[in-house]
Formats: sequence, C-alpha cells, structure tokens
Amino acid sequence: MTPATTPFRSPHGLWLTLLGADALEAVPFEGVGWVGVDLQHGRLEVADLAGILRVSPVPVLARTASQDAAHLARVLDTGVAGVIVPGVGSGQEAAALVSAVRFPPEGRRSSGLSRSALVGGPSHPLLLPMVETRGGLEAVADIVGCDGVDGVFVGPYDLSLSLGRPSVVDEEVVAAIHHVAATARRQGVLVGAFSADRNLDGRLPGLDLLGVDTDVGAIRLGMAQLFSAS
Repeated sequence: MTPATTPFRSPHGLWLTLLGADALEAVPFEGVGWVGVDLQHGRLEVADLAGILRVSPVPVLARTASQDAAHLARVLDTGVAGVIVPGVGSGQEAAALVSAVRFPPEGRRSSGLSRSALVGGPSHPLLLPMVETRGGLEAVADIVGCDGVDGVFVGPYDLSLSLGRPSVVDEEVVAAIHHVAATARRQGVLVGAFSADRNLDGRLPGLDLLGVDTDVGAIRLGMAQLFSAS
C-alpha cells in the first residue's frame, strides 16, 4: 500500500471552477499548496489543463468528470499530479480505477505521445477516489484497502445529500468524515476533503488535503471585503 506522503507544501488547496490559465497567473499563491481543477462541475474542460499546468506554481489535481477509463487517460495524459474521481461506491469500482490509471503490469493504461510523455509528468499520479455517497461510506474500508489507491477524498456536500442530512455541519455528516479519515489512517493512505464552509473547517479531522474554497468563493470574499471598506 502506498504510504501517506504528498508532494504538497501545504494541505490547503484552491478549487478551480471557472478561472483558466490567464486569470490564474494573477492569483497570489501564498499559503496555497495545490490546485484542484473541477472537470465535473463548472466551465473547465480537459483542454484547459495544459495551460493551468504551465502557469500554476503548485501541483495540480483534477477532479474528473466521471470514472470512464478513456476520460481518465485523457486527464492523466496532461501531466496532472493526480486525479480525484467522483462517486466511488465500492472496492470493485476502486480496483477498476487502478486498472485505468496505472500502466502495465499494474494496470492497463496505454502510453503515447501525450503532453505528459513529452514534457514530463508523474510516473505515479495520485489516485484519490471520492467518498461522497452512503454506499461509498459503507465501502470505505474496501476502497482504501484496494492496492494502488493512494487515498480518499471526501465530498461532504453530496455526502450530506446521500445521507439525507440538511448540511455539511450536521453531526452525522461530520461523524462520517471522521470515520473516513480514521479508516484511511489505519490503512496508511492519504485523506482529503472539500470544505468551502468555515463552520466545517474547525470540525474536520487532520487532513493531508483540504480544498479550502472555490475560486468563486474567493472572488466573493474579496469583493465583499473590498466594498465593505469603501
């Protein structure tokens, strides 16, 4: 099993949903350890990754749009540091992801003249299945125990919906996040989560990766501070 180590200078990450490479060049990165690019929601596409990778001073993770093997290969061919894969609900699904993202003999990902091959990409990109459903929560031990999985990433908003709870700070949701983290720690793999809620931040367990907020959240906060002072 992969040990719980990361290449990130800080666990705190910025989640991108709309800012492309040109706008990202103007973003101050003090305190930011990584960037998460959301290909499932928002306006960003696989084609945007190369530009973001060129200008980002920190490692880039991509939340994929699906578990589709061809899509995963296209994302990894850009040279991202790893993939966060949504909606993983079983150890079998996690094993299929390992097969899709690893080169033979560990998996079945093919090689070619991709950006990753031409300009350099990680030989072992991080594979972080998302636990964001009741099924994923129930199967978390099988997911983190799957050889080739580097860790898990909790999506508290979808998890709260799946559990039928009113918010991400609901006691059942917070307890579920702690359960996922403890299970990952016992297996010796990474654990991360998305927040975007300052009330949730203080209730989270220690994490290797914390998506602090989205680019939209950062813009809203900056605008509010700017105009409340005027």
